[in-house]
Amino acid sequence: MHALSRHLPSLLAGALALLIVWSGIAPHARDVWVAEIVPVLLVFGGLVWLYPRFRFSNAAYLLMAVWLFWHTVGAHYTFAEVPFDWFNRLIGSQRNQFDRIGHFSVGFYAFAVTEWL
Repeated sequence: MHALSRHLPSLLAGALALLIVWSGIAPHARDVWVAEIVPVLLVFGGLVWLYPRFRFSNAAYLLMAVWLFWHTVGAHYTFAEVPFDWFNRLIGSQRNQFDRIGHFSVGFYAFAVTEWL
């Protein structure tokens, strides 16, 4: 097994831990940050607890990481204020689409659920 493949869950966990620390440094609204980071910490904690008991595929860990990373960035800025203008211009939207993509990425957990079942 390739080293990256074997260590991917640990690398993602380390990157998420660093991102959580970054997001907690001078967030745009501390109360919003706390409310938004709690679900991330709960899911992350659940995955860490589950890791020795059940291993998902690397694809599942990557897909779950998308929401964890996305939500952590949203927690720092608040979802309405994330600097996502480049994407909004790309698709010709006046509205900040960051939250919609975040909601869409929750569906990526279906991949992990199918592995679990």
